[in-house]
Amino acid sequence: MEGFYNIDKPAGISSYDVIRHLKKFIKSRKIGHSGNLDPGATGVLVIGVGRATRLLEYITDLEKEYTGTIKLGILTDTLDTDGEILMRKEVPEISEDKVKEVFKHFTGEIEQTPPAYSAIRIKGKRLYELAREGVMVTPKKRKVKIYKLELLSFKGDRIEFSAVVSRGTYLRSLARDIAEELGTFGIIERLRRIRIGTFKVAESVKLDDIKLDNYLKFLIPIKEGLSFFPAVYLSERAAEHFRQGNMVSKAGILRKDTEASAFSYVRVFDNLGNFIGVGFLKWEGIIPRKVLP
Repeated sequence: MEGFYNIDKPAGISSYDVIRHLKKFIKSRKIGHSGNLDPGATGVLVIGVGRATRLLEYITDLEKEYTGTIKLGILTDTLDTDGEILMRKEVPEISEDKVKEVFKHFTGEIEQTPPAYSAIRIKGKRLYELAREGVMVTPKKRKVKIYKLELLSFKGDRIEFSAVVSRGTYLRSLARDIAEELGTFGIIERLRRIRIGTFKVAESVKLDDIKLDNYLKFLIPIKEGLSFFPAVYLSERAAEHFRQGNMVSKAGILRKDTEASAFSYVRVFDNLGNFIGVGFLKWEGIIPRKVLP
């Protein structure tokens, strides 16, 4: 058994709780997710099973799309509604144009400080584990990309927004920083991930709908889960070289998708159409990156 699940994670449980639920039916020892989603957040969570776990990193790298609500005037230790309130601050008179102007400042490549409660590891321990022990560590700033930040509505002390962001972007930090620019505090009150690359929430499955008699029905084959990579087909001999971890020259390529260009990742198939791994396409051929035995 191998492949991906596109789960619509409900609020109130952790990403690993989703894995625990699936382990009731799935006996594979290899099962993981493509990136943590906070307990209070909902939406797309991609789960890999079997050999698909080796390929989750490519899904983690994809852009992510969210909708959410920023609550102004309040600061918590977790930067969302699950945390303890640290401070309150009056919300100044703010116009919708002002919010849009501030949003422009946070579009493109920016630096942000991740929350103290996050899954970042320091010396082998996650920050949220340290925080629960009373050790608050301020992580180093990191560069992230905000591809799109759009104001959906603004009323009183609540900002409704949509955002498309790069890997490693913390929407809780973004809410904090936007609120600071507006002259107050701010936290994430609601957050929903509606897309990870080609995995859309409209095509996801509710966790409670996955049961013992239907769990295989929702499993997405590996080659379909990685459909954002163009396909390349190899000759029988070239496929064997690829399986052994060797570079394949251009002569070994039978055919490829028109989207497959040099210096890009591709799905690699043998001459019979079997998916055999992910490669990196160069002018002179294909370098194996992940080979499925």
